[in-house]
Amino acid sequence: MSFFDYEELERLDDKSYHSGLSAIKMKAMAMKFRHKALGYKFSTTEGKLAKTSSGPLSGSLTDPLQARSPQMPREGSVQEVLGPDNIIGLKGIFWHPLCIPLVCAPLGIMSAILGWGDSLTFWLNFAALIPLAKILGDATEELAAGLHNDTVSGLLNATFGNAVEVIVAVQSIRAGLYSVVKSSLLGSVLSNILLVLGMSFLFGGLTPSKTKKGKFHSFRGNNWNKRLIGLEKEQKFPIKSALISLGMLFFACMVVVLPTLFNALPSDDEERVLKVSRIGAWITMSAYVMYLAFQLLTHAVTLSADDRMDGGESRVNLAPDTPAQPEDVFDSKDDDDEEDEESASIDLWVALLLMSLSTLVVAINSGFLVDTIQKVAEGSGLPMGFIGVILLPIAGNACEHASALRFSMLDRPGLAIGIAVGSATQVALLVIPLSVIIGQAIDKPMDLDFGVLNVAVVTFSLLVVVIMLLDGRSNWFKGYVLCAMYVFIAALYLYIPPAFGDDDLLQVGRTTP
Repeated sequence: MSFFDYEELERLDDKSYHSGLSAIKMKAMAMKFRHKALGYKFSTTEGKLAKTSSGPLSGSLTDPLQARSPQMPREGSVQEVLGPDNIIGLKGIFWHPLCIPLVCAPLGIMSAILGWGDSLTFWLNFAALIPLAKILGDATEELAAGLHNDTVSGLLNATFGNAVEVIVAVQSIRAGLYSVVKSSLLGSVLSNILLVLGMSFLFGGLTPSKTKKGKFHSFRGNNWNKRLIGLEKEQKFPIKSALISLGMLFFACMVVVLPTLFNALPSDDEERVLKVSRIGAWITMSAYVMYLAFQLLTHAVTLSADDRMDGGESRVNLAPDTPAQPEDVFDSKDDDDEEDEESASIDLWVALLLMSLSTLVVAINSGFLVDTIQKVAEGSGLPMGFIGVILLPIAGNACEHASALRFSMLDRPGLAIGIAVGSATQVALLVIPLSVIIGQAIDKPMDLDFGVLNVAVVTFSLLVVVIMLLDGRSNWFKGYVLCAMYVFIAALYLYIPPAFGDDDLLQVGRTTP
Protein backbone atom coordinates (compact mmCIF):
# COMPACT_ATOMS: atom_id res chain seq x y z
CA MET A 1 0.00 0.00 0.00
CA SER A 2 1.36 3.40 -0.94
CA PHE A 3 1.93 5.85 1.90
CA PHE A 4 0.55 8.72 -0.17
CA ASP A 5 -2.96 8.82 -1.59
CA TYR A 6 -2.12 9.95 -5.12
CA GLU A 7 -5.74 9.71 -6.22
CA GLU A 8 -6.65 12.14 -3.45
CA LEU A 9 -3.87 14.52 -4.48
CA GLU A 10 -5.03 14.39 -8.09
CA ARG A 11 -8.58 15.03 -7.01
CA LEU A 12 -7.62 18.12 -5.02
CA ASP A 13 -5.48 19.51 -7.84
CA ASP A 14 -8.13 18.99 -10.52
CA LYS A 15 -9.81 22.33 -11.09
CA SER A 16 -12.70 20.70 -12.92
CA TYR A 17 -14.00 19.09 -9.78
CA HIS A 18 -16.69 20.64 -7.69
CA SER A 19 -15.23 23.47 -5.65
CA GLY A 20 -15.37 23.36 -1.92
CA LEU A 21 -18.39 24.16 0.18
CA SER A 22 -16.97 25.87 3.23
CA ALA A 23 -18.93 27.34 6.10
CA ILE A 24 -18.55 30.76 4.50
CA LYS A 25 -20.39 29.69 1.35
CA MET A 26 -23.17 27.68 3.01
CA LYS A 27 -25.70 30.50 3.22
CA ALA A 28 -24.68 31.87 -0.19
CA MET A 29 -25.37 28.47 -1.73
CA ALA A 30 -28.72 28.28 0.05
CA MET A 31 -29.60 31.70 -1.35
CA LYS A 32 -28.70 30.58 -4.89
CA PHE A 33 -30.96 27.55 -4.62
CA ARG A 34 -33.76 29.75 -3.30
CA HIS A 35 -33.36 32.11 -6.27
CA LYS A 36 -33.26 29.17 -8.67
CA ALA A 37 -36.43 27.69 -7.16
CA LEU A 38 -38.06 31.08 -7.76
CA GLY A 39 -36.91 30.96 -11.40
CA TYR A 40 -34.31 33.74 -11.36
CA LYS A 41 -30.57 34.17 -11.31
CA PHE A 42 -29.35 37.59 -10.22
CA SER A 43 -26.25 38.67 -12.12
CA THR A 44 -23.65 40.88 -10.39
CA THR A 45 -22.75 43.08 -13.38
CA GLU A 46 -24.57 44.32 -16.44
CA GLY A 47 -21.67 43.30 -18.66
CA LYS A 48 -21.85 39.71 -17.51
CA LEU A 49 -25.58 39.71 -18.04
CA ALA A 50 -25.17 40.89 -21.62
CA LYS A 51 -22.47 38.30 -22.23
CA THR A 52 -24.62 35.42 -21.08
CA SER A 53 -27.68 36.57 -22.98
CA SER A 54 -28.43 34.86 -26.27
CA GLY A 55 -28.41 37.58 -28.90
CA PRO A 56 -30.78 40.43 -29.71
CA LEU A 57 -33.97 38.42 -29.55
CA SER A 58 -37.31 39.94 -28.73
CA GLY A 59 -37.70 40.17 -25.00
CA SER A 60 -34.01 39.56 -24.39
CA LEU A 61 -32.73 39.83 -20.83
CA THR A 62 -30.42 42.62 -21.98
CA ASP A 63 -33.48 44.81 -22.31
CA PRO A 64 -33.60 46.83 -19.08
CA LEU A 65 -37.40 46.80 -18.99
CA GLN A 66 -37.55 43.05 -19.44
CA ALA A 67 -34.74 42.46 -16.96
CA ARG A 68 -36.55 44.50 -14.33
CA SER A 69 -39.92 42.92 -14.95
CA PRO A 70 -41.48 41.48 -11.80
CA GLN A 71 -43.35 38.82 -13.76
CA MET A 72 -42.62 35.24 -12.79
CA PRO A 73 -40.69 33.12 -15.35
CA ARG A 74 -42.13 30.09 -17.02
CA GLU A 75 -42.12 26.91 -14.98
CA GLY A 76 -38.83 25.04 -15.27
CA SER A 77 -36.96 28.02 -16.76
CA VAL A 78 -34.44 30.32 -15.11
CA GLN A 79 -34.22 33.97 -16.12
CA GLU A 80 -31.03 35.91 -15.51
CA VAL A 81 -31.67 39.46 -14.36
CA LEU A 82 -29.45 42.28 -13.20
CA GLY A 83 -29.57 42.34 -9.42
CA PRO A 84 -30.53 43.54 -7.01
CA ASP A 85 -34.20 43.90 -7.92
CA ASN A 86 -36.29 44.75 -4.88
CA ILE A 87 -39.65 43.84 -6.41
CA ILE A 88 -38.58 40.40 -7.57
CA GLY A 89 -36.48 39.84 -4.45
CA LEU A 90 -39.27 40.65 -2.01
CA LYS A 91 -41.71 38.59 -4.02
CA GLY A 92 -39.29 35.67 -3.80
CA ILE A 93 -39.02 36.01 -0.03
CA PHE A 94 -42.75 36.33 0.67
CA TRP A 95 -44.07 34.09 -2.15
CA HIS A 96 -43.57 30.84 -0.25
CA PRO A 97 -45.91 28.35 1.47
CA LEU A 98 -44.20 28.95 4.81
CA CYS A 99 -45.25 32.61 4.64
CA ILE A 100 -48.97 31.75 4.66
CA PRO A 101 -49.16 31.81 8.50
CA LEU A 102 -47.82 35.39 8.44
CA VAL A 103 -51.41 36.56 8.88
CA CYS A 104 -51.21 35.09 12.39
CA ALA A 105 -48.70 37.78 13.44
CA PRO A 106 -51.21 40.65 13.73
CA LEU A 107 -53.94 38.25 14.86
CA GLY A 108 -51.73 37.01 17.69
CA ILE A 109 -51.08 40.56 18.86
CA MET A 110 -54.78 41.40 18.66
CA SER A 111 -55.67 38.24 20.57
CA ALA A 112 -53.35 39.17 23.44
CA ILE A 113 -54.57 42.77 23.61
CA LEU A 114 -58.29 42.05 23.19
CA GLY A 115 -58.29 38.98 25.45
CA TRP A 116 -59.41 36.27 23.01
CA GLY A 117 -58.13 33.54 25.31
CA ASP A 118 -54.75 32.17 26.36
CA SER A 119 -54.92 29.10 24.14
CA LEU A 120 -55.78 31.06 20.97
CA THR A 121 -53.15 33.67 21.78
CA PHE A 122 -50.49 30.99 22.23
CA TRP A 123 -51.20 29.15 18.97
CA LEU A 124 -51.56 32.31 16.88
CA ASN A 125 -48.23 33.67 18.08
CA PHE A 126 -46.64 30.24 17.72
CA ALA A 127 -47.77 30.01 14.09
CA ALA A 128 -46.57 33.56 13.42
CA LEU A 129 -43.00 32.71 14.41
CA ILE A 130 -42.66 30.18 11.55
CA PRO A 131 -42.86 32.68 8.63
CA LEU A 132 -41.09 35.36 10.65
CA ALA A 133 -38.10 33.04 11.15
CA LYS A 134 -38.00 32.36 7.41
CA ILE A 135 -38.19 36.05 6.49
CA LEU A 136 -35.50 36.96 9.02
CA GLY A 137 -33.24 34.21 7.70
CA ASP A 138 -33.75 35.19 4.06
CA ALA A 139 -33.10 38.86 4.81
CA THR A 140 -29.88 37.91 6.60
CA GLU A 141 -28.72 35.89 3.58
CA GLU A 142 -29.47 38.77 1.21
CA LEU A 143 -27.67 41.28 3.43
CA ALA A 144 -24.64 38.99 3.68
CA ALA A 145 -24.56 38.57 -0.10
CA GLY A 146 -24.76 42.31 -0.63
CA LEU A 147 -21.73 43.00 1.55
CA HIS A 148 -19.33 41.16 -0.83
CA ASN A 149 -17.05 40.17 2.04
CA ASP A 150 -16.79 36.47 2.91
CA THR A 151 -15.61 36.97 6.48
CA VAL A 152 -18.19 39.62 7.39
CA SER A 153 -20.90 37.60 5.64
CA GLY A 154 -19.95 34.49 7.57
CA LEU A 155 -20.00 36.35 10.87
CA LEU A 156 -23.35 37.93 10.02
CA ASN A 157 -24.96 34.60 9.17
CA ALA A 158 -23.47 33.00 12.27
CA THR A 159 -24.74 35.80 14.49
CA PHE A 160 -28.30 36.06 13.15
CA GLY A 161 -28.75 32.44 12.10
CA ASN A 162 -30.62 31.61 15.31
CA ALA A 163 -32.11 35.00 16.11
CA VAL A 164 -35.57 33.56 16.86
CA GLU A 165 -34.17 31.15 19.46
CA VAL A 166 -32.24 34.00 21.09
CA ILE A 167 -35.28 36.28 21.25
CA VAL A 168 -37.52 33.54 22.70
CA ALA A 169 -34.81 32.70 25.24
CA VAL A 170 -34.48 36.35 26.34
CA GLN A 171 -38.24 36.71 26.73
CA SER A 172 -38.42 33.50 28.78
CA ILE A 173 -35.51 34.51 31.02
CA ARG A 174 -37.14 37.87 31.74
CA ALA A 175 -40.31 36.00 32.73
CA GLY A 176 -38.37 33.61 34.96
CA LEU A 177 -39.23 30.57 32.82
CA TYR A 178 -35.81 28.96 32.89
CA SER A 179 -37.24 25.52 32.21
CA VAL A 180 -38.74 26.81 28.96
CA VAL A 181 -35.37 28.23 27.89
CA LYS A 182 -33.52 25.00 28.58
CA SER A 183 -36.09 22.67 27.07
CA SER A 184 -36.56 24.78 23.92
CA LEU A 185 -32.81 25.02 23.28
CA LEU A 186 -32.38 21.32 23.94
CA GLY A 187 -35.27 20.63 21.58
CA SER A 188 -33.70 22.81 18.89
CA VAL A 189 -30.52 20.72 18.99
CA LEU A 190 -32.46 17.45 18.92
CA SER A 191 -34.75 18.66 16.14
CA ASN A 192 -31.78 19.52 13.92
CA ILE A 193 -29.59 16.46 14.45
CA LEU A 194 -32.42 13.91 14.51
CA LEU A 195 -35.54 15.14 12.70
CA VAL A 196 -34.05 17.51 10.10
CA LEU A 197 -31.03 15.33 9.36
CA GLY A 198 -33.06 12.12 9.50
CA MET A 199 -35.74 13.29 7.08
CA SER A 200 -33.04 14.65 4.76
CA PHE A 201 -31.37 11.23 4.62
CA LEU A 202 -34.73 9.47 4.31
CA PHE A 203 -36.15 11.51 1.43
CA GLY A 204 -32.77 12.03 -0.22
CA GLY A 205 -32.18 8.29 -0.27
CA LEU A 206 -35.61 7.53 -1.78
CA THR A 207 -35.73 10.33 -4.37
CA PRO A 208 -34.83 9.27 -7.97
CA SER A 209 -31.91 11.03 -9.67
CA LYS A 210 -31.16 12.00 -13.26
CA THR A 211 -27.99 9.93 -13.53
CA LYS A 212 -26.81 6.57 -12.20
CA LYS A 213 -23.61 7.98 -10.72
CA GLY A 214 -22.83 11.54 -9.77
CA LYS A 215 -20.61 13.62 -7.57
CA PHE A 216 -22.88 13.17 -4.58
CA HIS A 217 -24.84 9.97 -5.29
CA SER A 218 -24.69 6.54 -6.87
CA PHE A 219 -27.07 3.68 -7.67
CA ARG A 220 -26.45 -0.06 -7.63
CA GLY A 221 -28.19 -2.22 -10.20
CA ASN A 222 -29.26 -1.82 -13.81
CA ASN A 223 -32.89 -0.76 -13.43
CA TRP A 224 -32.16 2.36 -11.39
CA ASN A 225 -34.09 4.69 -13.76
CA LYS A 226 -37.19 2.48 -13.99
CA ARG A 227 -38.19 2.77 -10.34
CA LEU A 228 -40.50 5.28 -8.72
CA ILE A 229 -38.21 5.58 -5.70
CA GLY A 230 -34.45 5.56 -5.41
CA LEU A 231 -33.84 1.96 -4.37
CA GLU A 232 -30.17 0.98 -3.95
CA LYS A 233 -29.31 4.68 -3.80
CA GLU A 234 -26.47 6.04 -1.71
CA GLN A 235 -25.54 9.68 -1.25
CA LYS A 236 -22.02 10.96 -0.50
CA PHE A 237 -20.86 13.94 1.52
CA PRO A 238 -17.61 15.37 2.96
CA ILE A 239 -17.12 14.46 6.61
CA LYS A 240 -14.39 16.80 7.88
CA SER A 241 -16.62 19.84 8.46
CA ALA A 242 -19.43 17.67 9.85
CA LEU A 243 -17.11 15.92 12.32
CA ILE A 244 -15.65 19.23 13.49
CA SER A 245 -19.16 20.52 14.16
CA LEU A 246 -20.11 17.31 15.97
CA GLY A 247 -16.93 17.55 18.05
CA MET A 248 -17.95 21.05 19.09
CA LEU A 249 -21.41 19.71 19.91
CA PHE A 250 -19.85 17.13 22.24
CA PHE A 251 -17.82 19.91 23.86
CA ALA A 252 -20.98 21.95 24.45
CA CYS A 253 -22.70 18.80 25.74
CA MET A 254 -19.89 18.31 28.27
CA VAL A 255 -20.33 21.89 29.51
CA VAL A 256 -24.00 21.10 30.17
CA VAL A 257 -23.57 17.56 31.54
CA LEU A 258 -20.95 18.38 34.18
CA PRO A 259 -22.90 21.19 35.92
CA THR A 260 -25.98 18.95 35.86
CA LEU A 261 -24.07 16.16 37.60
CA PHE A 262 -22.46 18.71 39.93
CA ASN A 263 -25.90 19.90 41.03
CA ALA A 264 -27.00 16.30 41.57
CA LEU A 265 -24.47 15.90 44.39
CA PRO A 266 -25.87 15.72 47.95
CA SER A 267 -24.58 19.22 48.77
CA ASP A 268 -27.22 20.85 46.50
CA ASP A 269 -25.36 24.16 46.45
CA GLU A 270 -27.23 26.19 43.84
CA GLU A 271 -24.95 29.20 44.23
CA ARG A 272 -21.87 27.18 43.31
CA VAL A 273 -23.71 25.60 40.38
CA LEU A 274 -24.60 29.07 39.13
CA LYS A 275 -20.98 30.20 39.35
CA VAL A 276 -19.74 27.09 37.54
CA SER A 277 -22.41 27.59 34.86
CA ARG A 278 -21.39 31.19 34.22
CA ILE A 279 -17.71 30.23 33.97
CA GLY A 280 -18.62 27.42 31.56
CA ALA A 281 -20.77 29.81 29.50
CA TRP A 282 -17.89 32.24 28.99
CA ILE A 283 -15.50 29.41 28.09
CA THR A 284 -18.02 28.03 25.60
CA MET A 285 -18.47 31.46 24.03
CA SER A 286 -14.70 31.73 23.62
CA ALA A 287 -14.67 28.31 21.96
CA TYR A 288 -17.40 29.49 19.58
CA VAL A 289 -15.33 32.53 18.63
CA MET A 290 -12.33 30.26 17.94
CA TYR A 291 -14.60 27.93 15.97
CA LEU A 292 -15.63 30.81 13.72
CA ALA A 293 -12.02 31.91 13.32
CA PHE A 294 -11.05 28.37 12.36
CA GLN A 295 -13.75 28.12 9.69
CA LEU A 296 -13.67 31.68 8.37
CA LEU A 297 -10.02 32.69 8.71
CA THR A 298 -7.32 30.13 9.42
CA HIS A 299 -8.60 26.95 7.69
CA ALA A 300 -11.19 28.12 5.16
CA VAL A 301 -9.16 26.76 2.21
CA THR A 302 -8.47 23.44 3.94
CA LEU A 303 -12.15 22.83 4.65
CA SER A 304 -13.03 23.83 1.09
CA ALA A 305 -10.48 21.39 -0.32
CA ASP A 306 -11.91 18.58 1.79
CA ASP A 307 -15.41 19.42 0.63
CA ARG A 308 -14.49 18.81 -3.02
CA MET A 309 -16.27 15.54 -3.68
CA ASP A 310 -14.68 13.28 -6.29
CA GLY A 311 -16.85 13.35 -9.36
CA GLY A 312 -14.69 10.82 -11.18
CA GLU A 313 -16.08 7.69 -9.56
CA SER A 314 -18.01 6.77 -12.67
CA ARG A 315 -14.87 7.10 -14.77
CA VAL A 316 -12.51 5.33 -12.37
CA ASN A 317 -14.71 2.29 -11.87
CA LEU A 318 -15.19 1.60 -15.56
CA ALA A 319 -12.98 -0.90 -17.31
CA PRO A 320 -10.39 0.63 -19.69
CA ASP A 321 -12.17 -0.54 -22.83
CA THR A 322 -15.70 0.07 -21.55
CA PRO A 323 -17.35 3.16 -23.02
CA ALA A 324 -19.12 5.39 -20.56
CA GLN A 325 -22.88 5.26 -20.81
CA PRO A 326 -24.86 8.52 -20.75
CA GLU A 327 -26.42 7.66 -17.43
CA ASP A 328 -22.98 6.99 -15.90
CA VAL A 329 -21.65 10.46 -16.59
CA PHE A 330 -22.62 13.27 -14.28
CA ASP A 331 -23.76 16.57 -15.62
CA SER A 332 -21.56 19.41 -14.38
CA LYS A 333 -23.81 22.18 -15.65
CA ASP A 334 -25.51 22.71 -12.31
CA ASP A 335 -22.19 22.64 -10.51
CA ASP A 336 -20.74 25.24 -12.85
CA ASP A 337 -23.72 27.46 -12.14
CA GLU A 338 -23.12 27.09 -8.41
CA GLU A 339 -19.60 28.49 -8.81
CA ASP A 340 -20.78 31.73 -10.44
CA GLU A 341 -20.98 34.70 -8.14
CA GLU A 342 -24.55 35.82 -7.69
CA SER A 343 -25.89 39.16 -6.59
CA ALA A 344 -28.31 39.73 -3.75
CA SER A 345 -31.90 40.05 -4.89
CA ILE A 346 -32.64 43.13 -2.74
CA ASP A 347 -30.68 46.27 -1.81
CA LEU A 348 -28.78 46.54 1.46
CA TRP A 349 -31.17 49.08 2.93
CA VAL A 350 -34.15 46.88 2.09
CA ALA A 351 -32.48 43.86 3.71
CA LEU A 352 -31.65 45.90 6.84
CA LEU A 353 -35.19 47.26 7.04
CA LEU A 354 -36.66 43.79 6.59
CA MET A 355 -34.37 42.36 9.28
CA SER A 356 -35.25 45.14 11.71
CA LEU A 357 -39.00 44.83 11.21
CA SER A 358 -38.87 41.03 11.43
CA THR A 359 -36.84 41.16 14.64
CA LEU A 360 -39.28 43.64 16.17
CA VAL A 361 -42.34 41.55 15.30
CA VAL A 362 -40.62 38.36 16.51
CA ALA A 363 -39.92 40.04 19.85
CA ILE A 364 -43.57 41.10 20.20
CA ASN A 365 -45.08 37.74 19.19
CA SER A 366 -42.62 35.71 21.26
CA GLY A 367 -43.37 37.89 24.30
CA PHE A 368 -47.10 37.13 24.08
CA LEU A 369 -46.32 33.43 23.48
CA VAL A 370 -44.14 33.20 26.60
CA ASP A 371 -46.79 34.98 28.69
CA THR A 372 -49.38 32.29 27.91
CA ILE A 373 -47.26 29.14 27.80
CA GLN A 374 -47.81 28.08 31.43
CA LYS A 375 -51.57 28.54 31.28
CA VAL A 376 -51.75 26.61 28.01
CA ALA A 377 -49.75 23.76 29.59
CA GLU A 378 -52.08 23.64 32.57
CA GLY A 379 -55.23 23.83 30.45
CA SER A 380 -54.22 21.32 27.76
CA GLY A 381 -52.50 18.82 30.02
CA LEU A 382 -49.34 18.88 27.89
CA PRO A 383 -46.14 18.69 29.96
CA MET A 384 -43.94 21.77 29.82
CA GLY A 385 -41.12 19.50 28.69
CA PHE A 386 -43.07 18.43 25.60
CA ILE A 387 -43.99 22.00 24.71
CA GLY A 388 -40.39 23.13 25.07
CA VAL A 389 -38.54 20.17 23.52
CA ILE A 390 -40.97 19.32 20.70
CA LEU A 391 -43.33 22.21 19.89
CA LEU A 392 -41.31 25.41 20.27
CA PRO A 393 -38.35 24.29 18.07
CA ILE A 394 -40.78 23.81 15.17
CA ALA A 395 -41.17 27.56 14.86
CA GLY A 396 -37.46 28.25 14.57
CA ASN A 397 -36.48 25.21 12.51
CA ALA A 398 -39.33 24.93 9.99
CA CYS A 399 -37.54 26.92 7.29
CA GLU A 400 -34.24 25.09 7.84
CA HIS A 401 -36.13 21.80 7.74
CA ALA A 402 -37.64 22.64 4.36
CA SER A 403 -34.30 23.84 2.96
CA ALA A 404 -32.41 20.74 4.11
CA LEU A 405 -35.07 18.48 2.59
CA ARG A 406 -34.92 20.33 -0.72
CA PHE A 407 -31.12 20.15 -0.91
CA SER A 408 -31.02 16.46 -0.03
CA MET A 409 -33.65 15.60 -2.65
CA LEU A 410 -31.52 17.52 -5.17
CA ASP A 411 -28.58 15.24 -4.26
CA ARG A 412 -26.78 17.86 -2.20
CA PRO A 413 -26.48 16.00 1.13
CA GLY A 414 -23.49 18.12 2.16
CA LEU A 415 -25.71 21.20 2.16
CA ALA A 416 -28.39 19.39 4.17
CA ILE A 417 -25.85 18.23 6.76
CA GLY A 418 -24.34 21.70 6.93
CA ILE A 419 -27.75 23.20 7.66
CA ALA A 420 -28.80 20.60 10.26
CA VAL A 421 -25.53 20.06 12.13
CA GLY A 422 -24.42 23.68 11.70
CA SER A 423 -27.61 25.05 13.22
CA ALA A 424 -27.41 22.63 16.14
CA THR A 425 -23.78 23.65 16.71
CA GLN A 426 -24.72 27.34 16.78
CA VAL A 427 -27.47 26.71 19.32
CA ALA A 428 -25.16 24.68 21.56
CA LEU A 429 -22.11 26.96 21.30
CA LEU A 430 -23.79 30.36 21.03
CA VAL A 431 -27.42 30.49 22.17
CA ILE A 432 -27.10 28.29 25.28
CA PRO A 433 -24.08 30.10 26.81
CA LEU A 434 -25.48 33.45 25.67
CA SER A 435 -28.66 32.70 27.63
CA VAL A 436 -26.61 32.20 30.79
CA ILE A 437 -24.64 35.39 30.14
CA ILE A 438 -27.83 37.37 29.51
CA GLY A 439 -29.24 36.02 32.76
CA GLN A 440 -26.10 37.18 34.53
CA ALA A 441 -26.43 40.64 32.97
CA ILE A 442 -30.04 41.10 34.09
CA ASP A 443 -29.49 39.35 37.45
CA LYS A 444 -31.46 36.19 36.67
CA PRO A 445 -30.22 32.79 37.98
CA MET A 446 -30.08 31.02 34.61
CA ASP A 447 -27.67 28.06 34.91
CA LEU A 448 -26.51 25.04 32.90
CA ASP A 449 -28.29 22.39 34.97
CA PHE A 450 -30.45 20.85 32.24
CA GLY A 451 -31.59 17.83 34.25
CA VAL A 452 -30.22 14.28 34.21
CA LEU A 453 -32.85 12.96 31.83
CA ASN A 454 -32.28 15.69 29.28
CA VAL A 455 -28.51 15.48 29.16
CA ALA A 456 -28.81 11.70 28.76
CA VAL A 457 -31.16 12.17 25.80
CA VAL A 458 -28.89 14.62 23.98
CA THR A 459 -25.72 12.59 24.70
CA PHE A 460 -27.11 9.33 23.30
CA SER A 461 -28.52 11.19 20.31
CA LEU A 462 -25.12 12.71 19.50
CA LEU A 463 -23.45 9.30 19.74
CA VAL A 464 -25.85 7.80 17.21
CA VAL A 465 -25.47 10.75 14.81
CA VAL A 466 -21.67 10.49 14.91
CA ILE A 467 -21.84 6.79 14.04
CA MET A 468 -24.19 7.58 11.13
CA LEU A 469 -21.84 10.20 9.65
CA LEU A 470 -18.48 8.48 10.04
CA ASP A 471 -18.43 6.75 6.65
CA GLY A 472 -19.43 9.83 4.63
CA ARG A 473 -22.41 7.99 3.12
CA SER A 474 -26.15 8.27 3.67
CA ASN A 475 -29.20 6.23 2.70
CA TRP A 476 -32.87 6.07 3.55
CA PHE A 477 -32.40 3.56 6.39
CA LYS A 478 -30.05 5.85 8.30
CA GLY A 479 -32.66 8.57 7.97
CA TYR A 480 -35.38 6.28 9.26
CA VAL A 481 -33.34 5.39 12.36
CA LEU A 482 -32.77 9.06 13.21
CA CYS A 483 -36.47 9.88 12.72
CA ALA A 484 -37.47 6.89 14.85
CA MET A 485 -35.25 8.15 17.66
CA TYR A 486 -36.90 11.56 17.49
CA VAL A 487 -40.42 10.06 17.58
CA PHE A 488 -39.50 7.97 20.63
CA ILE A 489 -38.08 11.03 22.41
CA ALA A 490 -41.30 12.93 21.60
CA ALA A 491 -43.36 10.11 23.11
CA LEU A 492 -41.13 10.15 26.18
CA TYR A 493 -41.76 13.84 26.82
CA LEU A 494 -45.45 13.53 26.00
CA TYR A 495 -46.20 10.81 28.55
CA ILE A 496 -43.76 11.65 31.31
CA PRO A 497 -45.53 13.02 34.42
CA PRO A 498 -45.45 16.83 34.58
CA ALA A 499 -44.09 16.70 38.16
CA PHE A 500 -41.59 13.90 37.49
CA GLY A 501 -38.80 15.69 39.36
CA ASP A 502 -36.93 18.95 39.36
CA ASP A 503 -33.63 17.47 38.26
CA ASP A 504 -35.06 15.28 35.53
CA LEU A 505 -37.54 17.62 33.87
CA LEU A 506 -36.11 21.10 34.15
CA GLN A 507 -38.15 22.17 37.18
CA VAL A 508 -41.44 21.60 35.35
CA GLY A 509 -44.32 23.65 36.62
CA ARG A 510 -42.10 25.77 38.87
CA THR A 511 -40.67 29.16 38.01
CA THR A 512 -38.14 31.30 39.79
CA PRO A 513 -39.44 34.69 40.87
